[in-house]
Amino acid sequence: MIATERASYILNKLRDKNTVSLKEIASELDVSEATVRRDFERLDKEGFVVRVRSGAKRVEPVVPDHVTPLVTSEKLTEYTEEKNAIAKFAASFVQDGDCVFLDGGTTIAPMIDFLQDKKIKIVTHNLLIPRRLKKMNVDIFLLGGHYTQFHESTMGVYTEKMVSQFHFDHAFFGCSGIELVHQMVYNDDIDTVPVKEVAMKYSNKNYLLADSSKLGKTSFCRFSNLSAFDSIIVSPPQEQDILLPPNFIVVQID
Repeated sequence: MIATERASYILNKLRDKNTVSLKEIASELDVSEATVRRDFERLDKEGFVVRVRSGAKRVEPVVPDHVTPLVTSEKLTEYTEEKNAIAKFAASFVQDGDCVFLDGGTTIAPMIDFLQDKKIKIVTHNLLIPRRLKKMNVDIFLLGGHYTQFHESTMGVYTEKMVSQFHFDHAFFGCSGIELVHQMVYNDDIDTVPVKEVAMKYSNKNYLLADSSKLGKTSFCRFSNLSAFDSIIVSPPQEQDILLPPNFIVVQID
């Protein structure tokens, strides 16, 4: 079992319990405690867990009492013009014959409107995508796993295992925030991160899509560095003097 698969296993265990021990994980995965210790150290460094004596503890999000995270259905009505423009531009990278991964979220979902006339294969865990499909020129492979209505997507160890069976020409990802000083990408839910990581590993080209509200923003957990993406497609920043790295593409809104 490779490091990303072990990390996914550890995070899945921490969904059901507050802490896991070195001995427990080493025994269940049939690896050395030294290997698990390195996994814990990496996950702690990336903000996914907190190291404790002989184990690791689940990270709980700190959300102010007055803040209620938006569910996916509520996000559908936010920044729709920006999301559609970003989706249209992102879809232009895809050619007939390609195999494409589409991440969860409302920034990625509109891409299907601009892809459904192409002869391609789409792999996704985003349940919004088949609901938007009007034509059947594309082949869609829906990933199974644990369905969450909050995200309108599937996730978990089975989803991660399934996505690892494919090889993608292009993979498109959403996020909750892009922090430009340290060039980090953030997500609002740690449970959705492993699927992203596995899909990125098996894709020739990786793209990050984000509307202007995500720029300069942090969220619950980090999942990647900006340099991991071939292109980062965004709408015009709300701050005019913001400096963007060279792999950013700014899409103008008509």
